[in-house]
Amino acid sequence: MKIKSPPKVTPNEAMNAALDAAVEASIAAATKWEGVTRPDLDAALAAVMYSHDPVAARNLIEYFHDQVLDLSGPNTDVLLAYIRHAFGRIVDDGKSADVAFGLTQARGEYDREFTAARDVTATAYIILLMRNGWTWLDAKGEAANLLFPDGKGEGAVDDAYRVYKVALQETPDQLLLDMLPEGTVVIKRNMKN
Repeated sequence: MKIKSPPKVTPNEAMNAALDAAVEASIAAATKWEGVTRPDLDAALAAVMYSHDPVAARNLIEYFHDQVLDLSGPNTDVLLAYIRHAFGRIVDDGKSADVAFGLTQARGEYDREFTAARDVTATAYIILLMRNGWTWLDAKGEAANLLFPDGKGEGAVDDAYRVYKVALQETPDQLLLDMLPEGTVVIKRNMKN
């Protein structure tokens, strides 16, 4: 069996192929950002500045990279706002460039789930238990067991109580009971010996 060698490619053919690929990539990049409007840029900038959206950050970087290469950027004010924001986070807050430009989140920062309903439930349960003779620590532990079946969550319950206790402390028992998961029983404890 005879092994065929690859076809010979002259340097000119290789250079022409590389130039063709570069032109195709340039055309693809130009058409990628063709329909971008000012509101699109403002929305992407807001997503980077006020939440964590690495896709929006990457799109802004690519868009402005193409604009700077072509020197055709009519949206320089958005570019400057983005750079001011990122540079401010680097200089003033000591963030890394990836964090400052919105590509990654800083350590310990992440999107947290909305927990108000759970927190109100925990606080209502603690208040009811304490009205029925439970100690603070026992009530907190019981509320954590109700809402966090894995045995964790006392810290979250503690934080929830700190936030909502003033709002719920004068609420009648029946309303507090209505805030609890269906089937939750409030046991009365007689703490007198």
